[in-house]
Order: sequence, then C-alpha cells, then structure tokens
Amino acid sequence: MNFRIVTAVALAVLLVAATAAAQETLYVTDQLRITVRSGPSTGNKVIAMAETGDKMTLLGSKPDGWSLVRLPDGKEGWALTRFLQKERPAKLRLAELDPTNKDQARRLEQMHEENQSLSKNLREAEAKLAELQTRYEKLSADASDVMALKARHQKLQAQFDAQSKQNTELVVENKSMKFSSNLKWFLAGAGVLIVGWLMGLALHRRKKRWNASLY
Repeated sequence: MNFRIVTAVALAVLLVAATAAAQETLYVTDQLRITVRSGPSTGNKVIAMAETGDKMTLLGSKPDGWSLVRLPDGKEGWALTRFLQKERPAKLRLAELDPTNKDQARRLEQMHEENQSLSKNLREAEAKLAELQTRYEKLSADASDVMALKARHQKLQAQFDAQSKQNTELVVENKSMKFSSNLKWFLAGAGVLIVGWLMGLALHRRKKRWNASLY
C-alpha cells in the first residue's frame, strides 16, 4: 500500500514538473494572423485570432504539429506549432530600439528601398540591352542581305559587260564581213566592166580592120 502511495506521489511530481516545464512563453511569428481553435485540427471551432507579436503561454504540444496555449485573456486553445516561436518577433524588437538603432533601422530601410530601385533600373537596363541586341541582330541580317545583293549585282554587271564586249566584237566582225563582201562585189563588177570594155575595144579594132580590107 505504501508502495502505491509513493508511486502515485512520484508520478504527480513528475506531472507537475512536466507541466511547469511546458509552460513557457511563445510569440506569434512575423507577418501572420493565426487562428486558435478548440481542438488540435482545422476542423475544430475557432475561439480566437492572434497576430504577430501576441504573447501566449505554452501548456503542451502534440507530435502532429499542434500546441495547447493560453491567451492573455485566459482562453485556452490549440494553435499550429509552426506559427509560434520562442524569440520575440522583429516587429517588437524594432519598436523598442533606442534612437540610434532606430536611425540605423531607418537607414537600412532606405538602403533596402534604394536596392529595390537599383534592381528595377537594372532590370530596365537589361531589357533595353536585349532590345538593342535584337535590333543589332536585325541590322546585321539586313546588312548581310545588302552585301549578298551587292555581290549579285556585281556578278550580273560583269556578265553584262562581257556580253556587251562580245556583242561589240560581233558587230565589228559583221561590219568587216559586209565590207569584204561589198568589196568583192565591187571588184567583180569592175572586172566585168573592164572585160566588157576590152571586148568592145577588140571588136572595134577588128571591125576597123575588116572595113579597111574592103577598100
């Protein structure tokens, strides 16, 4: 009997110690608004809403990702463990900074804004560069087409010049052949005339001799 009492007392002490150890302060993480439900599942009723920086006491937790918490107003419910943290959120820490740190925080914020502006300018510059690259490639392609057309024109011009030269030579040769043909006909005609004249002269002499023999 005494053994049972001792065992029960020991278990009670362990339970109290575990409960005390479990009751630590937690905070809702940054940039969140979470639900506190009546049970450890999304199917249970929402009993409260908690925002970033809200303090609550951890009463226990389950391996499936839910924690039993007590809110400042005394309500107890279940919240998802991944939305809770032991450290105070940055939102609360920044609010308590001294003036120097606040100036630094503002400076950091300004630097962040400047960085965003520079990033935007860089993106615009990259877009402009891409546009210029596209235009350059188009101009290069057009220039290649122009060079190809120029080369084709030069080739056609050379062929035309060669054909013109050949035509000129043919014209000269044709004129020479015509001159030779005309000269041949002229000489032939002149020969006929000379032969006719000689024949007429011979006939005339023969006629004179024949008349002379009659007397």
